[in-house]
Amino acid sequence: MKKTLLISLAALSLSFAGSAMALDESAPILCASLDVMECVDGGKCRTVLPEDVNAPTFFRLNLENKQVAVSRDAKPNKAENFQKFDGRIVMQGVDTGDDDALDSVAWTIQVEEETARMVATAVLHQAAIVVFGACTEL
Repeated sequence: MKKTLLISLAALSLSFAGSAMALDESAPILCASLDVMECVDGGKCRTVLPEDVNAPTFFRLNLENKQVAVSRDAKPNKAENFQKFDGRIVMQGVDTGDDDALDSVAWTIQVEEETARMVATAVLHQAAIVVFGACTEL
């Protein structure tokens, strides 16, 4: 009985994994970081936890205002470039950080409209962070 239940649950989850779930762009969107990679110049990429590279585990998108918020307390970042094409939403911006040029970061977030799958990148001084995840309406 237990084995049959597990097989049924696995089959059910696989059937939903390929289904489409279009995002409601008028609603706030919550994104979760599922896989995070850190790549450095002259080295290899490695899988890390979000906190290892100061990446958020969760962040919110406001598509109407073209903003990204990484915490409730932080001021949202405004996307300098916002485009929709080929079923994808793309937001891009630059965070200049403090006065230290090494602290600045250029970022891109891409969300597939139908599946809500997300890829985000942050490019720093001679390094990059790549985040794979998923988003949903709040």
